[in-house]
Amino acid sequence: MDAAVPSREVLWNIEGSWIMYPCFLLVLAVAAYCFWRRYRLWKVGLPVDRTDNPRERLKGAFVDAVLQASVLKGRGAGIKLAHLGMYVGMAVMVVTTATYAAQADLGLDIAKGDYYLYFLAFATDVAGLAFCIAMVACIVRRVSGSNPSLDTKPADIVVLVWLLVIGVSGFFVEGLRIVGTSDPWAAFSPIGNLFSQLFVTWSAEQISLVHRVLWWGHMAVAFGILAYWVYSKLAHVLLVPATVYCRSLEPKGTLPYVDLEDEDLEEFGVGKLEDFTWKDLLDTQACVRCGRCELMCPVHASGKPLSPKDLMQSLGAHLGERGPIVLAQRKSESAQAKAAGSESGSKESGAPAVAFEPTEQQQAVLGKTLVGDVISSEALWSCTTCGACMEACPALLEHVPKTVGMRTYQVSMESAFPSEATSTFRSLETNGNPWGLGWQSRLSWAEGLDVPTLADVPDAEYVYWPGCAGAYDARNRKVSRALVALLQHAGVSFAVIGNEEKCCGDAARRLGNEFVYYQLATENIETLKAYGAKKIIVQCPHCAHVIEREYPQLGGTFEVVRHVELLERLVREGNLGCTAGMGSRLPFEYVTYHDSCYLGRYADVYDEPRALVTASGARVVEMQRTREQSFCCGAGGGRMWLEEREGQRINAMRTDQALATGADAVATVCPFCLSMFEDGLAARDADVPARDVAELLAEALRLI
Repeated sequence: MDAAVPSREVLWNIEGSWIMYPCFLLVLAVAAYCFWRRYRLWKVGLPVDRTDNPRERLKGAFVDAVLQASVLKGRGAGIKLAHLGMYVGMAVMVVTTATYAAQADLGLDIAKGDYYLYFLAFATDVAGLAFCIAMVACIVRRVSGSNPSLDTKPADIVVLVWLLVIGVSGFFVEGLRIVGTSDPWAAFSPIGNLFSQLFVTWSAEQISLVHRVLWWGHMAVAFGILAYWVYSKLAHVLLVPATVYCRSLEPKGTLPYVDLEDEDLEEFGVGKLEDFTWKDLLDTQACVRCGRCELMCPVHASGKPLSPKDLMQSLGAHLGERGPIVLAQRKSESAQAKAAGSESGSKESGAPAVAFEPTEQQQAVLGKTLVGDVISSEALWSCTTCGACMEACPALLEHVPKTVGMRTYQVSMESAFPSEATSTFRSLETNGNPWGLGWQSRLSWAEGLDVPTLADVPDAEYVYWPGCAGAYDARNRKVSRALVALLQHAGVSFAVIGNEEKCCGDAARRLGNEFVYYQLATENIETLKAYGAKKIIVQCPHCAHVIEREYPQLGGTFEVVRHVELLERLVREGNLGCTAGMGSRLPFEYVTYHDSCYLGRYADVYDEPRALVTASGARVVEMQRTREQSFCCGAGGGRMWLEEREGQRINAMRTDQALATGADAVATVCPFCLSMFEDGLAARDADVPARDVAELLAEALRLI
């Protein structure tokens, strides 16, 4: 080795290094076995194709898993630094170890020169220090219990301590090597060089012995944790990239298609563990118990018995106990079927297959109900499907579809659902709206406005869809009239369907009633197609979401234009004639805007409504939780039609957040949000009005 070229001797002072290789193979075998045990449990679930569009999937896995984009999003600076130190430190040390292994085992002379000085020596030392600091920070955070949502188990602490031991012992080994070899390049290993000062007075024999003992100890701990890796929580290093790669590529919030016309489909929804897809079951094991979903969940914050984290953990635990039993049953059934199908009979085919007989304990596990024993009914029905949990999850786990799947089974197969939903379902079936008002009066909101119907103006550019709230709810009718005034003022060509319009079916589907949803959706699709509708102005974000993203599952594809997006474009293009000084026409100056879950998180529409508030002449004052982290109003997921019997009222909590801004008014874009704010403000006896942004703009333009 040329002394003039920066490098170091690989495996200095180590004899019998060949022992590492059979040990490493054993470690790989243990890890592979642990992974296989996990993998076979996922196969209990139903098949689902998550292999399409590999380029987009790889891109997402690289950005969210490799670059850690989703992990670092929305976290505190301290947590971000700790996680970066852990992740980057470990990644650099793995590359360094691989480099030395390639040189020692493959004869590649690469650990030298500038690469050695600036990466293998300097960068690895800095990364190792960052890794150790991150480990200490994580241990302190978990031991202190500073985050109640961070579910810490004894094994978590043990793993962190093991990792810290690996990092610190590595510096001791490096320091001993530096002293023992009088390393001329020691300055490029600042941390190891610092550790070396502990041993400058030791004899060569002492340095050699302690180095050898620590080196093998370091290796043993590293191999031990590698063997334990896939069995432990650390498996998320493998599972999270898998969940990100296998994520749904459907638009956000889209529920899986349920084919009610499939004659072979005997059950609807998820009634037992095996009714989930294999991806659902993978999700339950990829959950790292970080608690971010729980911290963002408005239902959990209101004191109701729902935690998205607990939902995943409960399903994962149930998979661990039920999965092996189901696999044993299937194996027995397969063997029996094979034996029964043998042409040569039992004499030539050997002993007949023995039927699987579950033990008493296994029968108890099989007897557990998914909703009731594993997931409480109260937790299931308290979800608002706001998507905050899925937005916050660094592993991109899919909580909402699992919840709705279980609701679907409860409604369709068990007829077990909150009593209040009965009248809602009946009203949707008989009158096509959840209020139960006569379908013949759907167009009465437009009296005196000269609103054309498609029957009168079949060539209108847009179909205006006011939705059930815009047609029947007294408060939201005012929004419909304000929007019509704006459209007419801007000269937009539009018409309404009229009394043929029915509820979009959002509430029915998210409450688990696929039959009613199918009935409503197919009728609406047929009506829209009959009129040749292409572009639809939709006032309600829930209607927009279902028509745009879920009607295509039933063959209805239309261009959906949300009313705020159209209004923002009309303002920007000068078609509404907004001018400076319009704010003086409003009775308030400061407005706080509430991001609707189905317009914000699901549709990524954040700037347009704020631009409309500004265009009306008001100033936007932000609440503490806005945009992607917005706090739900409490009405989504069909909760608009159910009672809140436990904990605080979610709309009251959001109202308090709005009032805390000191704004003169609250603005929103969703009829459900508007109704919930109206109730919340009235309950607080607050002299602060709630407005749809369309009302603000129409009022500023003196159109209403």
